[in-house]
Amino acid sequence: MTFRAACAFAAVLLFASTARAGDQAERHVLGFSPDGGTFAFEQFGVQDGSGFPYADIFVIDTVTDRWVAGSPFSAFLRDERAELKWARRDALAQAGNMLRERVISHPGRLLASNPPEEISADPHKVVVNTNPVPISPPELWTFTLREKTFKNPICTAFVSDDQQGFTLIMQKDGQDPRVLHDDTAIPEGRSCAVRYAISDVVLHDPKGGKRVFAVLISVFKHGFEGPDRRFLAVTAQVP
Repeated sequence: MTFRAACAFAAVLLFASTARAGDQAERHVLGFSPDGGTFAFEQFGVQDGSGFPYADIFVIDTVTDRWVAGSPFSAFLRDERAELKWARRDALAQAGNMLRERVISHPGRLLASNPPEEISADPHKVVVNTNPVPISPPELWTFTLREKTFKNPICTAFVSDDQQGFTLIMQKDGQDPRVLHDDTAIPEGRSCAVRYAISDVVLHDPKGGKRVFAVLISVFKHGFEGPDRRFLAVTAQVP
């Protein structure tokens, strides 16, 4: 980080220490391709401090659990008079060709949703039943998120918290656990993240193909007016 960037970061945290609320992005699942090979979702909101609306669309290859080349698509309107729907429209226009080419048309089945306002839910552990037939035995899957600490002098120079990464583990009842994601370093986009939570679990069950889970994770970072929330997705194909 340059000296100028470090000073800007310090100013952000100075304001954050006295503010009451940060920038809490929302998310919207756009869906899966018919074969489950691609998953897409949107995050959007209004930036704290500036009041500028933004929207991002992420398109993910569920085989590799990586962004499809060219993704994400982002719109950031540097005008506090601009409406959020304009930013969402612009991001969708950018992503339109890829979403059409990948035939993102299957919404999937929402198995769990834990908004941060719901304090009764466990933000680090979710158990879902993929068998929707009430009289049949349940098919239980457990998703466990474990935070892990990484030292970053840039973060600790301005705040007391170390930055956090995470490990996400999936386990079908009666089977061995499977690690879906395990941070060995923190990417720049998540620098100085302080907390994570499981937000949503979505399932796509294509005929004749592998089932696909998409787990949306809330990422909380220091922001201009308090903790900011963004999202990432971890995907996994299962037999």
